[in-house]
Order: sequence, then C-alpha cells, then structure tokens
Amino acid sequence: MKSAHSNKIDDYGNKFEKVFQIVFRRVLKIVANGLKSVFYLHYKLAPNKRYTIPSSSKPLLRSRKARNIPPILWQTNHTNRVTLAVYANFLFNRLMTPTFEHRYHSDADCNAYIAKHFSGEVFELFDSLQVGAARADFWRVLVLENEGGVYIDFDANMSWFAERFLDADQQDLFLDMGTEITNYFLASSPGNPTMIEIRRQISENIRENTLTSVYHMTGPTVVDQVVRQRDVTIRPYRQVATQGQFTNKLFQYADKKGGTWGQEQQDRSIVKAAD
Repeated sequence: MKSAHSNKIDDYGNKFEKVFQIVFRRVLKIVANGLKSVFYLHYKLAPNKRYTIPSSSKPLLRSRKARNIPPILWQTNHTNRVTLAVYANFLFNRLMTPTFEHRYHSDADCNAYIAKHFSGEVFELFDSLQVGAARADFWRVLVLENEGGVYIDFDANMSWFAERFLDADQQDLFLDMGTEITNYFLASSPGNPTMIEIRRQISENIRENTLTSVYHMTGPTVVDQVVRQRDVTIRPYRQVATQGQFTNKLFQYADKKGGTWGQEQQDRSIVKAAD
C-alpha cells in the first residue's frame, strides 16, 4: 500500500515467515542484550584488546539472483581496530548478508574515494566538512549514488536476512523510525534519482552553512525531507535493521573519548571557515 506521501511500504514474506521474523527479533534482542554483559566483562579484563575489521570481505555465499541493488555492504568508522562488541556486531551483519561483499572505508579511504569519483565542487564540499559524522553522512550517499548497495552504521545490525527484504527489481529502501526516515541504513541502486537529490540537498546545506547541527545539515533530516517527496520503498526499521543491540558508545568510542558527533560539533564548526 502507499502512504499519504506516496512512499511504498512493502509487505514481504508469507504468514509463516512473518511470525518467524517476530520471534527471531525478540530472541535476538534478548541474546544481544545478554551478550553485552560478556562484552563489558571482556572490556574490563582486557581494555586494550582490539579486533580488526577487514577493508574488504568476499561474500560467504554466491548469489543466484541479479538485483538492481548490488550485493555490497558499505561501512565506515573512525577506526577499523574495534572492541569485541563492535566486532561481534560486524560478524552478525556478515551472517545476515551472506551473499554480500563487505567494504569498510577508513576516513582516508572515504576522502580518496570522493576525490576519485566526485572531483570538483562535490569533493570540495566534502573536504570542507570537519566533523567526522558529517563526512560519513555525505560519503554514504555518494557511494550509493555511484555504485549502489547497502549502507549500515557500525552500531546497527540487521534484523532479518537482506536477501529476503530486497527484491530483484527494487531500486531503494529507506527505514521509517515512526517520526522520521533515518539514514543509519540506506539501500540504493547506482544512479538512483533519490540519492542524487539527497546529495544535492546536502551540498546546498554545506554551501549555505546556516545549520549548526550535523543531524540537520547532512544527516537524517535531509534524508527525511527528500524521501517524503518521492516514490520510494520504505519499511518500519524493526523489520530491517536496528541500532544498539550489540554495542553502545563505550564500545564504539573506546579509543575516541568524547569523540561522538555531538561533542565534535560543539568543539568545532561543521564546515571549515572560508580562506
């Protein structure tokens, strides 16, 4: 069915699968929360122990379907040396996307990617951002516009198998949080007009530089404003991916004290001052 703002809220899976999904999500929540106790204990006993996220991981299984949304899972973070909780989250997402290639980009990788594929004004606008979260917001939109695939935040995890909620002819997928469309998960085919429009709006926000919050300048607010005006596919976030089940700020920013985007935007302006 279609909502009042013309977005398609797709229904997928038979009755049995829908029941199984509900049970799976509830069990996952219990197990993930239980594992946090293990992660806290591990962190206390080995506070400096870190695990490495590879820059690229091949699919665990071969996909037999051709899809408009390429089977690539994109992620970025301030470091690829992570705590056990974040690494467990990464491994879980790999299991939930077995036919997907995984690509991790460091800050330097993001910068090099944008410089290579979006030279000129887009790169200059990207390079003018000096808050890590703002750069990550812009980067995810640009890589999906350029190559397509699925983006998911480092602290978010799949709630169901990606093969099940991404149809072969699907062009995009956005998640409804109830009050807004989020950007911690995005899925798109290459050259998707919606991603192009999101990129244009972020670019305009950076040029004008009147907004004081990353959330509004490059983040969910932009995605929400654009998506609600277009005919795209959206689903409730619980059906697809959620945040914070395996990890939290302590585990994610263990080596970057006070390094959350909220703190960063208080310490410096989002956009560099003009020379």
